[in-house]
Amino acid sequence: MAAESEHWSRQKEVVKTNRPIAFLAFLVKYVPFPFLSFCTFFVSFFYYVCARKARMYCRLYQKQLGTYVGKKHTRVHTFAQIYSFSLSIVEKVSAWSEKIHLESIEFQDDDVVDLKKVLGHGKGAYILASHLGNSELLRCLATLHETGVDRSIPVTAIMDMDASEFNKTVKKINPDSAVHLVNSADIGIETIEELQDSVHNGGLVVIGADRTSPKAPDRTLSCDFLGKQAQYPYGAFLLAFLLEAPVYFVFALRKKTVMFRPKYAMYVQKAKTPLVATRRERMERMKDLCGEFVKIMQKLCILYPYQWYNFYNYWQ
Repeated sequence: MAAESEHWSRQKEVVKTNRPIAFLAFLVKYVPFPFLSFCTFFVSFFYYVCARKARMYCRLYQKQLGTYVGKKHTRVHTFAQIYSFSLSIVEKVSAWSEKIHLESIEFQDDDVVDLKKVLGHGKGAYILASHLGNSELLRCLATLHETGVDRSIPVTAIMDMDASEFNKTVKKINPDSAVHLVNSADIGIETIEELQDSVHNGGLVVIGADRTSPKAPDRTLSCDFLGKQAQYPYGAFLLAFLLEAPVYFVFALRKKTVMFRPKYAMYVQKAKTPLVATRRERMERMKDLCGEFVKIMQKLCILYPYQWYNFYNYWQ
């Protein structure tokens, strides 16, 4: 079991072909969301029955969450998480297809005003996101000019994924999208300089900070999450000190699992950890930043228990 769990946690996110996504984009364009949501329920049930590994890891997460909050886990919770994941795929394609707009999002924190001021003054920021909720929403809003800021916001997404295939897939959905993908495995001194230029010129650099890289399994930070120690990517938090830009934690979550007109809650919180540090201080500050990120993520996991989309043994 341990070896199998490690294999899953080290797998790269891959877009092998854009045909299924293109078909889904077609459905999103012509089929009303309530009907898609209804069909997704049955697809999710089939996946629940047949996908043993996904079911196992959902159950593992739901049990840990239940233990932490003092609630008993049932199979219904596991299925609800898988159904929520299926809906999130539809929502991501909807976002890139310009079916989700700014008016569908309710901002929950005052720090979104601070972020808008930063972007409005022509400056950029570093965004720490996660696989909790819909990580695509902010990138879509920024690249499709739906931020409430009167200028185009270039977005650089750092992902453990083949850049060319991802870009082809997004362009297939919406030719007007303008997100630049950087493979985390390719980051070096030159890449960091490019990222610095991007934020200094008013762009957003976005990274998922809740999943370790298969290329650097030992470069991690340890932090308590739902009562057990979990590992987080060292590089994601190191970049916060190298980019010389304000850091924000951003989470976009569906307000209800089933709804006819989707509404989302977007949490935007500015990091409180001081980002100016000597080399000697940096490691402790990185741990503090990681702890700050995980604390917010844990709080939102409790509020939105089915929108966690890390399908592997998170506490291995």
